Amino acid sequence: MNTRFEARLRFGESVERVKFDISEVQVRDVVRGSASTIDTISDTSELLTINLEREAVFHISDGEATQAGPLNPGEVIGGKIAHLVAQDLDYKCFSEVSNAANTFDTGDLTTMASNGTPITLNSTTVPQMVTRMPAKLRYAENQEVSANMALVVDSYAAADIEQYLLGKDIDIAGSVFKNGYAGVVRNAVLYVSENLQGQADLVVDVATADEVLTLFGVTFTAKAIPAVAGEFDIAGGVDAQGAIVANMINGAATGKDTATGYFEVSAANRATLRNAQVVATYVDATDTLTITAAGRIIYSDTLSGTLTNKLNAYYGKKGAIDLVVQDMREVDMRVTDDRRGTNVFTHYLAGLKTFDDGSRKFLAVHLAV
Repeated sequence: MNTRFEARLRFGESVERVKFDISEVQVRDVVRGSASTIDTISDTSELLTINLEREAVFHISDGEATQAGPLNPGEVIGGKIAHLVAQDLDYKCFSEVSNAANTFDTGDLTTMASNGTPITLNSTTVPQMVTRMPAKLRYAENQEVSANMALVVDSYAAADIEQYLLGKDIDIAGSVFKNGYAGVVRNAVLYVSENLQGQADLVVDVATADEVLTLFGVTFTAKAIPAVAGEFDIAGGVDAQGAIVANMINGAATGKDTATGYFEVSAANRATLRNAQVVATYVDATDTLTITAAGRIIYSDTLSGTLTNKLNAYYGKKGAIDLVVQDMREVDMRVTDDRRGTNVFTHYLAGLKTFDDGSRKFLAVHLAV
């Protein structure tokens, strides 16, 4: 990310950046003695808005602190919670990868165009991917790819790359791996993050009784008349079915705990989906349900629709995505006035934006899950 700290900004305020359009400027022959043709350039403004305000809070009682002895449980637990909050922001950043101007998938391994099929990493595709990603970025967007490049994948993809010749210089051992840095692959520094955005696309059809959808171990079951937690209604049409399933996965108020909608899963199951950053969106025009989450999506079903499950990896220039952090405190401890103990807060206030010029500096690399 291209990061900067802007303490003066408040929630809802924006950073403005000007975008220039030089598409009408042409290189022409010179006719001596004649007036030059003056082309026109234009500009538009793009805004990065401070609109991410997230926190994790817990309470530690004085009694618990006393029993802990020399340890300060507030600081110990607070440090772990702060790590979770940092991972949350990490995922928000990598969810911007889908805004790349160009994608890279199986089609790009042998042709000059993506075909919508994510790449299954193996001894053939890894060398193709590593050598042809720079070629596409150079060809499609005229980017210089000899320096300041990064490839960000998750642990499993890094392990697959390491198995093959082009990854022979990668060291995924010890603290190097733990810090997220994993060596060099060709002309790009390889980083490992478990917070890349996973994406599962399901072509929706009307469900039949007892068909199931399992997401991160949480199971949903189709029923003619749903009545218990995790059951959803068999709709009368595809679009209605897609809307019900999306509402069910999101835990939306629409149709919740009704026989014509869905019945909410347990609090523990809802926490599992929330912690995985699961969001579902249904598009009527394509009959497609898209599920996104932090990291690889663990998904299975007995539904009839076609499924594509992929991970959005990053390849391109460092700093192509802009991140503005207005405030980020790792641990903020406040003594409570209505009970004996301390509330421990960890939060951040930030804004993210993939500006148009930035979107042309990297590829959204689709890896099969």
